[in-house]
Amino acid sequence: GEAVVPVAKCHLQEYNSNPKEQLPFKEFLEYWREYIGNGHRSSRGCLYLKDWHLRRSGLLPKAPESGTAFPEQDVYTTPVYFSSDWLNEYWDAVAADDFRFVYMGPKG
Repeated sequence: GEAVVPVAKCHLQEYNSNPKEQLPFKEFLEYWREYIGNGHRSSRGCLYLKDWHLRRSGLLPKAPESGTAFPEQDVYTTPVYFSSDWLNEYWDAVAADDFRFVYMGPKG
């Protein structure tokens, strides 16, 4: 809940992109529940959690060979269609970056 996540302001546009703000994950979830409860409307506009590097955030340990981050909790498993993840295989080997992102938010 206290992890800070990047949130896009989908109702705004800057240079062909949506500006982002950093919010605690818990606050984003509260916004989302409120947004749904208000008939998919909010005075804050439409916010969408976008491009969160969950693994890079330090909240997940390095993924074992199985592709499962938390085997005891089953938090993340690489989908079979993406099991040949050649891009992340390289970045994992050099320990520089990753291309695993979390996207979530309300419809609209």
